[in-house]
Amino acid sequence: MQRKLQNMADMKKILFLSGLLIASMISLNASVVTYTPDNTTVFKNPERGFTEELNGKVSESSPYRVKNHIDANWGKNDKMTMPVVLYNFGNFKSQDLPQAVLNGFDEDMQTLRDMGLKCVLRFAYTERESDKVDATPEWVHRHLQQLKPHLEANEDVIYVLEAGFVGVWGEWYYSTNYGDETQHVTANRRKVIEYLFENTPAAMFILFRYPMIQQEYLKDKTPLTAAEGFSGTQKARMGCHNDAFLHDWGNMGTYASDDSDDDPKMRRYVATHCLYTPNGGETNIDDDDALAKKRYTQAPSEMATYHWSFCGSTYATPVTGRWRSSGLFDTLNVYMGYRYNLMSAQYSDQAAPGGKANVVISLRNVGYAPLYNERPVYLVLKNSSKTYTLKLNADPRRWLPNGTWSLIREQVDIPSDVEEGSYDLYLWMPDRHESIKNDPRYAVRFGNKNVWDNNTGYNDLNASITISNSVPKDPGILPEGIEEVSPHSAVSNQKVLEDGQVLVLTQDGKKYTVNGQMVQ
Repeated sequence: MQRKLQNMADMKKILFLSGLLIASMISLNASVVTYTPDNTTVFKNPERGFTEELNGKVSESSPYRVKNHIDANWGKNDKMTMPVVLYNFGNFKSQDLPQAVLNGFDEDMQTLRDMGLKCVLRFAYTERESDKVDATPEWVHRHLQQLKPHLEANEDVIYVLEAGFVGVWGEWYYSTNYGDETQHVTANRRKVIEYLFENTPAAMFILFRYPMIQQEYLKDKTPLTAAEGFSGTQKARMGCHNDAFLHDWGNMGTYASDDSDDDPKMRRYVATHCLYTPNGGETNIDDDDALAKKRYTQAPSEMATYHWSFCGSTYATPVTGRWRSSGLFDTLNVYMGYRYNLMSAQYSDQAAPGGKANVVISLRNVGYAPLYNERPVYLVLKNSSKTYTLKLNADPRRWLPNGTWSLIREQVDIPSDVEEGSYDLYLWMPDRHESIKNDPRYAVRFGNKNVWDNNTGYNDLNASITISNSVPKDPGILPEGIEEVSPHSAVSNQKVLEDGQVLVLTQDGKKYTVNGQMVQ
């Protein structure tokens, strides 16, 4: 393998990392590569970033059509990959959804697919506080039964489903059939939650406007643990969305009900729970008093603490406008959701057909959140005539955020039918759904200079391997690699402070906040 180094300017750091790697290198025919992080460029990545709401009232004669509200330039300037699509079923509160409406939903999802987008999805029955009449639990159940095959057929382009259905805007607040309780799970609300789980794909996250709803429904006030995360249980599928981000009195009741003082407890819950289930929403601050307090400047630390993956880009403009004018918008657009930096790597530079090769890659997730939906990771061998994709065992959902270091450390099997020759190496993280797996717009791009191939969705590892029958099939002992101590390296030692910050006691006894800042 020819060693290729990027950006020779930072030679001191390169030599340091290389020295550590070489010291641990016991494998045969191995070489070291280092990478230059890029955390200033804003670029598109699936399932994260700023959003824009598309909504409309659905009727049989005029079904809502996403294609009428979106074009090839949608979200281009802000590098957006996810609209929030909200369907208002107010015309069907006590009747079946017509087939034309269901067909229209499929057409809308195909529009997203054609454009390389996914959506945050929500259904509601009213969008006016003067009309709090929503559908009964029985009709919500019927509509979900009708929607079930369509949700399953279009799961590939639905990032998350917001619980919806209940209350004005589907926000579980102002409601005739469910009461104006923001967080308490009444009998009717419990029924709707049960219907949601019964009629949605088993791997689909469902986000709730108030975290206390999760706790009361589950009768469990403890957040998800690493062992529970991504397990497919109801608890593991219940995420958060906050449509009053940064507002007064606990983000307008997000973190505390009207009759309690649970704000610190709820913040601690969300800070840990949302390491394993998504969080997002929008800000609704539009009053001078809140703006005067410059609460909008707290967005980076709040998003990092509570692991935000998506946020509205326009509502409310008094805040989003200040994000733009101050430069915070680009900062949030870089770090919101996941952002992976390749740091260093060690590869076998030779391997035999039917043999094995060592792959050790050190990386950091400097974003505010992990990936949440399952996603495969492939090592790609490619030259001018042949391409081979080798699936790794890595699970990127476990690459925790806010600067955490993680390792891909595996001995990969080289297929016996690989032709001899030299191959460049790439890392490929496509969508798990076959329908869009080979669409590069749905592949994950790493935050590094000179690695992204827009045509294939591959990340160039700046390394090569020679496949030859004359090489031993055993590559030797797998190197340890480098995984620096980082904020979430020991989740079992994590605690959350009264202000909601996550504190981790690392193996070397140092303490870090959620943002990776060392404290005494």
